[in-house]
Amino acid sequence: MEIIKQKFYSTFVYEDRWQFFLDGLLMTLLLTFASFLGGTILGAMLCGLRMIPNKGVQKAVKWLVNLLVQLPTLVLLMVFVYLVFSSTSLSVVMIVIFGLMLKCGAYLSEIFYTAVMGVNEGQAEAARSLGMTKLQAFIYITFPQALQSAIPLYKNQFIITLQETSLVGTLAVMDITKASNIVTSRTLDAFFGLILISVIYLIIGFICSKLLGLLSIKKHLGGVDND
Repeated sequence: MEIIKQKFYSTFVYEDRWQFFLDGLLMTLLLTFASFLGGTILGAMLCGLRMIPNKGVQKAVKWLVNLLVQLPTLVLLMVFVYLVFSSTSLSVVMIVIFGLMLKCGAYLSEIFYTAVMGVNEGQAEAARSLGMTKLQAFIYITFPQALQSAIPLYKNQFIITLQETSLVGTLAVMDITKASNIVTSRTLDAFFGLILISVIYLIIGFICSKLLGLLSIKKHLGGVDND
């Protein structure tokens, strides 16, 4: 028991090392939510562009999405930090958020597009025959069904984005994983640090998955609860 107390003290209390974990947690939350929100907007825009009846635009968007999806996340971030934006005044954090946003947006565009294309087009046509405009048919008929279909994968993408933030320590950004590594290098004991960050990732993922699951509740969308 005394050894455990000493390890706990060395990991969190001595030299106020808990501050590393707090700063790392705040950075992880910033990277995750900023890139996921931006990725959602970007994904919706790319999905919309793919639905434009212009083969040139469709091919360009599909090519861009395939490039972002196939390129490993860490490699993409390194290209942006060390090559594309190396001579700019942008902070590494901003560049990382931009890179994660592009990666997230590429995946989400595929999810959104597949969900929209999976809705029976006959329902929208029937709505237009009853007097709805094409936009109204999409908003009231196609979109709710597509959203119901996309929610499970949408929640999974949030978890993936959260997990990918653990890569940024390689680029000298102190997220929660990097904070644990810094403290471990000083204490030479990774036990409490790894336990803490594992619990933190699990809690963030669980809470946010439940919150995102509210989007699929029947009373909100007129569909079936997918929780």
